[in-house]
Amino acid sequence: MSESTADRRVPWWHRRGPSLLVFMLVVAVVAGAVVVVSRQVADVLGEVPKDELGEDNWVDQLGIELGGGLQVAQVPECAADPITRIALWDADSNPYWEAAGPPTPLTSFVIGAAPAGFTEIEPYRQPAEDELVRLVVFRRVGGVAGMRYRAIDLVDGKVISGRPIRTYTREGFRTEKVCDTPAVKQGLEATTESEATDPDVGSDTAVVPD
Repeated sequence: MSESTADRRVPWWHRRGPSLLVFMLVVAVVAGAVVVVSRQVADVLGEVPKDELGEDNWVDQLGIELGGGLQVAQVPECAADPITRIALWDADSNPYWEAAGPPTPLTSFVIGAAPAGFTEIEPYRQPAEDELVRLVVFRRVGGVAGMRYRAIDLVDGKVISGRPIRTYTREGFRTEKVCDTPAVKQGLEATTESEATDPDVGSDTAVVPD
């Protein structure tokens, strides 16, 4: 019996040639699936666009607190929702730092240090103190929350947030109505005129020059 005849009697999955071909096809299919999924993820987790005036069009605000030389992001109650990605960008969405992970409820996190369970995508690089940067968090529900700030505007022991930037106590900021959701808008509209004109409403607010 010839070797070729014996080979034909062996099941194809035991033969080197067909098995190698099937393996290569499986690898190609998996690689194609990875490319497709990667593109879909990139579409979902794309950069936050800005309007023609340079304003970021997120709806909810974050706060930044300076303490012990660390920049700590504070998430107010009105913006609370499990976070899946954190990014610190320059004005053109080039990253200074990025981290991503499973949906995780966070009330605060240190800028430049990935929260527990998160993976660092872009290692932290410190921006210049006078550079305007964009801190954004992507949430499972509710879209993007963010904050534009300069390090030179940070106040030790206080939280800054908003445009124009104001300062808050940490406790005051947690419950402050800094989000732009419909419920928050209704609450602000119900505020009395005297409260609306009082610079101390909600916390120890003080305008920081932009």
